[in-house]
Amino acid sequence: MRTTEIRYLLVLALSMVVLVPIVSAQPRIASVESIYIADAYYADLDEDGYEDDIKILLEFSFESIEPIRVDLNIWVELPSGLMYAFRVSVYRAPAQSTLNIDCIDMATESGWYTVTMIASVMGTGAGRLFITDQLEFDPPTGTGPGIIPKVDAYF
Repeated sequence: MRTTEIRYLLVLALSMVVLVPIVSAQPRIASVESIYIADAYYADLDEDGYEDDIKILLEFSFESIEPIRVDLNIWVELPSGLMYAFRVSVYRAPAQSTLNIDCIDMATESGWYTVTMIASVMGTGAGRLFITDQLEFDPPTGTGPGIIPKVDAYF
């Protein structure tokens, strides 16, 4: 055999050895940690006689972590494109719970509304965890009294 053929066979043999894995990694099973928009609908939450308020329900589910703080950035987009943005911070969120968010006097147009959420969960032991979700719903036609909207959040 010539030296070129020997080198070729040597390189081929070494490449086959390198391609065979010595240790195979197992996929890591992720824990179930989530926040999602369970529902959004219209109602007369402030009892002013108009169904111009929006109820947003966020489900919290933390099985293996105890977050120090959860910052919820929420946008409510009306059919016209008008957008309300607000932030709710929850300290020491309960492991399994529902956060109620009442958006008073925001449902003032007919058509489809979009609720978008970006949650930043801090204190997970591995840095921050970001969670996003979106939900669309259609409140009835008609408008409320045109009062400046406000937001209340509670468990």
